Amino acid sequence: MPSTVRRSATAPQASDLLLALYPLGLVLLTLAALVAPQREGPLALAQVFAHFLFLPALLLLPLALWRGRFLLRLALVAAAASFLLVYPPALRLGAPAAPATPELTILQWNLYVGGVPPSELRRAMEQYRPDVVTLQESDWEAIADDSAILAEYPYRLLDPASTAPGLAILSRLPIVESGVPQRDDAAWDMPRIVWARLDLEGRTVTVVNTHPIPPRTFDETCDRPNCYNSGPRDAQIADLRRFVEQLHQRTGDPLVLAGDMNVTEREPAYFALSAGFQDAHRVAGSGFGASWRPAALNLPLGLIRIDYLFSDAQLRPLRLSTDCASRSSDHCLLVGRFALASPPIADSR
Repeated sequence: MPSTVRRSATAPQASDLLLALYPLGLVLLTLAALVAPQREGPLALAQVFAHFLFLPALLLLPLALWRGRFLLRLALVAAAASFLLVYPPALRLGAPAAPATPELTILQWNLYVGGVPPSELRRAMEQYRPDVVTLQESDWEAIADDSAILAEYPYRLLDPASTAPGLAILSRLPIVESGVPQRDDAAWDMPRIVWARLDLEGRTVTVVNTHPIPPRTFDETCDRPNCYNSGPRDAQIADLRRFVEQLHQRTGDPLVLAGDMNVTEREPAYFALSAGFQDAHRVAGSGFGASWRPAALNLPLGLIRIDYLFSDAQLRPLRLSTDCASRSSDHCLLVGRFALASPPIADSR
C-alpha cells in the first residue's frame, strides 16, 4: 500500500510566501528610508508617500487569520511595527489653555496659482478674523482690486516691488519694517521669501512667509517620476534657515515662519527646517494636519502635510486648525493662534 507524507501544518505554503512579500517589502522600504534616504528618483517619491503604501496591507488581514499563514502574520506584524515607529501620525486631540497675554492669529494659505478668487479668500478671512494673512501663489492684482479686503487689512505687502512672486502678507497690525531677501543664486531659482515686522500692542513680532520650490529637477527634459529631486528644495530650505536665524538674531523679535514648504514631516529637510522652532500643529493642533491633496480629486481632506506654521519660544502656539473645505485650491488653509510671552523683566541691579 503506497505511503503518504502528511505536510506539516506549520510549514509555510507557497501562497503564504507570496502574500508575505508585500508587507516584507514595506519593511525593507522603511529600513531603506532610515539607512539611506533618497533625495531623487522614484524611490525618493515612494518614501514620501510610503505611509499610504501600508493601506493595501490591511486587505491581507483576513487571509492572515487562516490556518497555516504564520509567515504572513509575522510579516504583517513587522510591517505594523515599522509603520508605528517611523510614520506615526501627528495626531493631537486637544489644545492648551490660553494664557492672559497678547495673542496673534495667522491664516496661512496657498491659493493654487491664483485659483482662489478674492471673494473666496475674503469669506475665509471673515470666518476666521486673522490678524495676519500669509499667502503663496496669489494673484496680486485681483486681491488689490478687492476694496473690502484692503479696508480690513490696511497694512500689506502685495505688489512686485515689496514681495516675491505670488507671496503676500496682509495685516491688521502696522508694518514697521519689511524686506525681500536676495539670497544665493546657486540655491534659489527666484526670490521665495518675504518678511515683515509688525507692531503688536507696542511689541514687534516678525512674520516670515516663504515658498520653497517643489521637489523636482531643473532638467525640463526628464520623465516623471524621475523628475522627482529634493536636492534644490533642500538647498533652499537650508538657506532659508540661515536667513531666518540671521534675521532673528538681529531683531530679537518673537518670530513666526509660515508657508507652503513643499516638504513632509518625514523627510530630513523637515528636521533641518523645524530645528529650534515649535511646530504649531504638533504643539496645539488636532487631527493629522495633512494639508495638500491633488486638485483633480477635490477631496475634503489633505493627504500629506506640507504647509506649516512654526514659532520661536517667545510665541506659544495655542491652537492650529487645518481647514480642508473645497475652496478652489489644492491646499488646505491653516489658522494658528499664538500667545505672546511676557517680556523679560529688566535687571535693576
